[in-house]
This record gives sequence, C-alpha cells and structure tokens, in this order.
Amino acid sequence: MKLHKYRDIDLGYMKDYVYEVLRRNIMELYLKPGALLKKELIARELNVSSTPVRDAFAKLLEEGLVVIYPQRGTYVSFINLERVEQAKFMREHLEKAIIEEACDNLPKEYLYKLQTNLKMQEIFAEEENYIKLFEFDNKFHEILFNGCNKGEVWSLIQQFSSHVSRLRILSLAANFNRREVINDHKNIVNALKHNEKDNAKEVITAHIERISFDSEKLLSEYSEYFEEMQVSK
Repeated sequence: MKLHKYRDIDLGYMKDYVYEVLRRNIMELYLKPGALLKKELIARELNVSSTPVRDAFAKLLEEGLVVIYPQRGTYVSFINLERVEQAKFMREHLEKAIIEEACDNLPKEYLYKLQTNLKMQEIFAEEENYIKLFEFDNKFHEILFNGCNKGEVWSLIQQFSSHVSRLRILSLAANFNRREVINDHKNIVNALKHNEKDNAKEVITAHIERISFDSEKLLSEYSEYFEEMQVSK
C-alpha cells in the first residue's frame, strides 16, 4: 500500500496529520473502497507510532469512511448509495434556499469571487486535473453560502457528504460531466447577475440531480466501488 503524500498538511500535530493524510487518500480515491488498511504499514510509511494511526481510524470510522471488522482488520468503506441520497436530499433543499437568498442579497464581491472561481474551474478542466476541479466546484458552493452568511450551514453539509463527495470525484475522474458541471455554474452566476430566482432554482436543482444520474452510470461501470454491489454478490 502506497499513500499519496501532501505537502500542504500541517505536520504540527501528528494525530491530525495522519488523519488528514488518510482521509484525503480515501476521499480522492487513492485508497479505493474495500482496501485493507494495515496499521503497521501506515505507521511505517508515515514514520509515526501506531497511536496516531489508531486515533485516525477512530475518526474515519465516525465519518463512515472506514469499517472495522474484529479479527479481520480495517477497510476503506464502499460508497453507500443510501448515504449519497440523504446527502443529496439535504443539499438540494438547502441550496435552493441559499440560491434564492443569494439572488436578493449576495454582495458584489462574492459575485466576483464566483466568476474568478469559474475561471479556475476552466483551467483545471482543461488540464484534466479532476481533484482541483472538485475542490473549486466545492469552493463555488461555499462562496454562495458564505456570501449569504450561512457558512456554518455549508460546514454542516460537508460533514454529511463524505460518500457523495467520493462519488463526485469518481464521476469527474471518469469525465462523465466535467463540462456540464462548469456550464451549470456559469448559468447560476448568470441568473444571480440578473436576479432570476426561478431560473437559478431550476439550475441548482438540475445541478444537484446530476448526483442521481451519475450514481446510475457509476454503479454500472464501477460496481467494485459500491456497497450495494458487494451485498448483492
């Protein structure tokens, strides 16, 4: 097992460092669903004791990113479509509310931030850097929430989005809808600029609904990533 290393993770607190490295490896699919995580190998590779690895496993278990089987070991969890659907439900209803508020109250500087963000999405799509594209996709929505003074709501959404985030990264990696996602964001910005509430809500609803469409395609082409397919075997 070879972990992807990150230069931007703070080495100050070893427990947090190990957790962040493992979490990002799982979220970005360097550690694939179903992979066995061996505490001793991880400790050796990260040059740490077994304690911060064990603590990281406990946090990842709480997030549903690993499963622990007594006498068998710790494994990266498979993507669970029920969790994906629940996260999608939360996002759809909250983002429709935030986009309506943004049409009325989004400060101009946040509209500029959205437009700058879109340019970065274009760059990373052109470079086929799906990890950075995912990051700026997420940041786009975070800007909307922050612009409406609802940053804590976005943080709450993120806490429940680990499974849907992995699905979205897999979708971008497979190049299912990179261009469509960016076009959705462009249409959202255009609707905000012209205060078109109904249009904005329609676009954001269709944008979130892509999650269901992607789930069906990915389940067919990447069945080894999904819990449902393991149960059915």
